[in-house]
Amino acid sequence: MRCPTCGQTKKRSSEQNRRLHKLFNLMQDELTDKNGQKQHAQWWKVVCKHQWLGYMEYRLPDGNVIQVLKSTADCSVDELTEFMNQVESYCAKRGVYLED
Repeated sequence: MRCPTCGQTKKRSSEQNRRLHKLFNLMQDELTDKNGQKQHAQWWKVVCKHQWLGYMEYRLPDGNVIQVLKSTADCSVDELTEFMNQVESYCAKRGVYLED
């Protein structure tokens, strides 16, 4: 989605961000990891970003490359929608749904 005035890609909306954090809190409350342990919302956020959002790569002056998880703050509306769809699908397969 692009701004009709300047043509820039629109960044995620505040509403999207609130919904995503509700989803991570729901995961914290309702889901367990592969070992049957409850995990906090930040843990779920990192796991989901690793799985579906990916990494930025940075080349250091010595030639080494480091990878950093992409930030949801840098996502466009469309990118964050796709990410949230993946997370919600994961939850739904486990019987967990975010109420609208």
